[in-house]
Amino acid sequence: MDWEQKLQALNTIGQCKLIMRQPGNWYVSQGIDVKNKHVLEGRYGNGSTPQAAVEDHWQKLTDLASHEYIVGREGGVGERCAVRWSGFMWDRVDEAPRVAAAQ
Repeated sequence: MDWEQKLQALNTIGQCKLIMRQPGNWYVSQGIDVKNKHVLEGRYGNGSTPQAAVEDHWQKLTDLASHEYIVGREGGVGERCAVRWSGFMWDRVDEAPRVAAAQ
């Protein structure tokens, strides 16, 4: 896939914005998190061009450890979704039910 197709695929799990901090300094902002055990982490791609920033962002979200997955909103506005890249498409991840903290 080229970088524009990757950006399009990323947009299906949460709206992406390419932002230029200054000439030669770009990043991808996206309303998603990576769930790492019990913690949600923000991960953002950076690069000297829009293409480099998207490629970096893609790598950070598709090269996950086995216990990590992405939590987003389909299309940036829909229901919460939990997914992992299969090499071909976003596969759903069944999240464990949330347990309320003891009072």
